[in-house]
Amino acid sequence: MGNFDYLSNYVIPSDILLNLLNIYKQIGKYEALDNDNINKYSVNITKSIEDDTFALVEYIGVRVSFERLRLIITKDFLPKNKEEVKVAAVKKMLISMRENALKDKLPINSVDILDLLKKIYGSSVKLNVNDFILHGNSKKTVRYKFNTLLDSYDELLKSKKQEPIVLSSVAVMEMYNIKPYSEYNELAVILTYYYFLLKCGVLSFKYVSFFKLFLNRKDDIFNEIIKGSINYDLGTLFFSGFLKKTLELITESFKQLENDQKPDLGPKANKGDYIKNTILYDVPDLFTKEDIAKIHPNISPSTIVRALNELHDLNYIMPLGTGRSAKWKRLFNPKEEKIIKNEVQDENNN
Repeated sequence: MGNFDYLSNYVIPSDILLNLLNIYKQIGKYEALDNDNINKYSVNITKSIEDDTFALVEYIGVRVSFERLRLIITKDFLPKNKEEVKVAAVKKMLISMRENALKDKLPINSVDILDLLKKIYGSSVKLNVNDFILHGNSKKTVRYKFNTLLDSYDELLKSKKQEPIVLSSVAVMEMYNIKPYSEYNELAVILTYYYFLLKCGVLSFKYVSFFKLFLNRKDDIFNEIIKGSINYDLGTLFFSGFLKKTLELITESFKQLENDQKPDLGPKANKGDYIKNTILYDVPDLFTKEDIAKIHPNISPSTIVRALNELHDLNYIMPLGTGRSAKWKRLFNPKEEKIIKNEVQDENNN
């Protein structure tokens, strides 16, 4: 496995090393999230799965109304047609992947990934039966090449001889070039990328949506993979660009996790309390009622309006405009415990 062998002599550049050190500091910090900190802060694990499902089904392009998506994803309603079956399958698949990678630490092989694709697209997806030839190497089947890659990856991960995130980045680039399936190889790469990062212990993706963050950066990330693969037919990968994008993605996930932490509302909290918490902590300073509805699709519009009015009475927010297009301005920053006076004055002047 040529590019894995190259890692034995690879010296991590100083800028990448500093980024890795900062990431591992964050990983160590949030390893306590499952016990001590979970009692002090509210971090919604269920919501991250729901956000992942919404993002992934949008990428796949399922033809289901938002209302039905909301019911299937957040309420586990039974699907009524093939498109809705895909939605339910995606959510179930993501839950299983997270459990297998984070808790059970299971390896993944070509058939496992094929099964994931079949859950979404049906039995038409097949393993690539073509031969795979690199310059100067003997002919092997694509399936053999890919399974060897995954086996080597898992062995190196267990041996702790290579830095896991660097190793995972190289493995993802190898998979992109191998193209192990008859179709939908891009999705297969994305799912495997997600699984590898979970296997590396990137705990932020247990609490923050990987797919929302990744799909916003998908074109830039794949461009780095393509640029780094220019000499792949000669057996060489240039993986630094893609590795840097991976580190940026992970760093952003920890920043979002930091921002998502809010004081726990306690067992007596009602739906309005959660809406008010969202307004004060989660949305931008300028937001709409629809922004709140997307975050809490299972809460009625009347409850949202009531929460907005209560915060308005406290002078924590103010309306800008009227009707369906009206926006709201947050006046109180609970993290800094102060009124955003200058911004309010600017809005009034405008």
